[in-house]
Amino acid sequence: MEDAPPSSRRARREQAVATGEIDAPTGTGTDASDADTPDTDILRADDAVASVLRPTPTSAPAGRVALGWIDEDAVAARLSPQDLTSSTHPYAAAYPDLLARRPRRSPVRAGVVAPVLGTLGLLGAYAATTLLWPLYAVAPAVETVAIADITSPATAVVWPTEGSAAIGVAGFDGSPATTTDAVPMASITKLVTALMIVEELPLSVGESGPEFSFTARDRQTYYNYLAADESALNVPVGGTLTEYQMLQGILIGSAGNYTDHLASTIWPTDTVFAAAATNWLSRHNLTGITVVEPTGIESANVADPASLITLARYAMADPVIAEIVRTPSVTLPGAGEVVNTNDLLADPEVVGLKTGTLYGAYNLLAAKEITVGDTTVRVYATALAQTSDEARDSETARLLSDVAAEVAQPRVLPAGTIAGVVTTAWGATANMVTDDEVSLLLWNGATAAVTSDLALGDAREANDTVGSISTKGPLGTASTGVHLTADIPGPDALWRLTHPLELFGLVD
Repeated sequence: MEDAPPSSRRARREQAVATGEIDAPTGTGTDASDADTPDTDILRADDAVASVLRPTPTSAPAGRVALGWIDEDAVAARLSPQDLTSSTHPYAAAYPDLLARRPRRSPVRAGVVAPVLGTLGLLGAYAATTLLWPLYAVAPAVETVAIADITSPATAVVWPTEGSAAIGVAGFDGSPATTTDAVPMASITKLVTALMIVEELPLSVGESGPEFSFTARDRQTYYNYLAADESALNVPVGGTLTEYQMLQGILIGSAGNYTDHLASTIWPTDTVFAAAATNWLSRHNLTGITVVEPTGIESANVADPASLITLARYAMADPVIAEIVRTPSVTLPGAGEVVNTNDLLADPEVVGLKTGTLYGAYNLLAAKEITVGDTTVRVYATALAQTSDEARDSETARLLSDVAAEVAQPRVLPAGTIAGVVTTAWGATANMVTDDEVSLLLWNGATAAVTSDLALGDAREANDTVGSISTKGPLGTASTGVHLTADIPGPDALWRLTHPLELFGLVD
């Protein structure tokens, strides 16, 4: 173990001094123990230390520690700060203040201010954009509310206890009737004949048409009609009657001899006439009527009640026929004054049409015009096979009045009916309602569809006009405006700021 090298630099240095390899350091009176403290003596021993620090070329024995030959104390002495007491320059010792705070960094330095200002700018631009952005993408939505059709109830007229009857109103389809059974028409047949005549010999209002001459033989024929208990009018022997006058005698006085005389000039026999009548009835969809001769004296001339209402519509559609059947009386050459057989013409609202009597069965087909508001309404009624002249008059008049009363009761769509609803994405709502009631004349289950034409446009305040509704019935149309019930405010700032996607139209 004696040959083992020193274990530390200090030991090697001491060994070198002891063997005389280096001189022992001289001090200022300090003892050997002071060698542990770095001083200037160590600084003066650089060469000696260097020789000690220089590695020995001998091979390292086994078990030697790496870098173990370095003297830590010598290195530490070299790195220690020099004594500044002898410095010729002024100095002040600076010692760290353990309680001193770290210097505070200014919050307005560029690294902070620039991002803050940029963020504020972006937020300001976003706010300005959303607050001022137009509402094109989120315009108020209008939802149309379906308004139910205006409907009238079915007729509730009371029917005659005897015979059969039917009613109708111009402009409305259908003719309610008590039965579909056909009964003898009697002189109501003359309406068919008159319509066939004016089709063959057309007349316009104010025209007289061709003239027809009469002889003593025609007067004898007149007497023969009276003897057979048929209605007839005297004729002007040696004189003439125009077509128009002949039609007056047929429809006002129910003259059978005038009817035969005029019809025979067009259709030479009853057979020819019957064929022509069948064709005419078929073309006018009057299949419920059968005509075999022109006057109605034959009981084979029959019709069901509803078909007679349709016949009356055709008759009143011809201005010449309509003019004649409403005439209370007329003076004709040869016949003198002729009074209309239709007693209901005493009522100024009654405008026709024709009576008929055969074998104790009294018939009447009549029309009446009433005015409801600005609308003129024509109603029809027929009472067939009544027991007397008075019964047919009273029943027909009652039916006309009942139907007129039903038609005169307008069907109303109330004011304030909701036609639409306005909604917005931000929750504002308002109803679109009708300004006034809509009144329409309907009858017997007829309906009128209501059509809405709504347009919000720029309207945003209560009572602003936002469209109209209209309805059309058989007798005319009616309409009214539509307005808003409340204001529709725009979105507030909070909604705008929190709904940019909706505002810019990026989402629905």
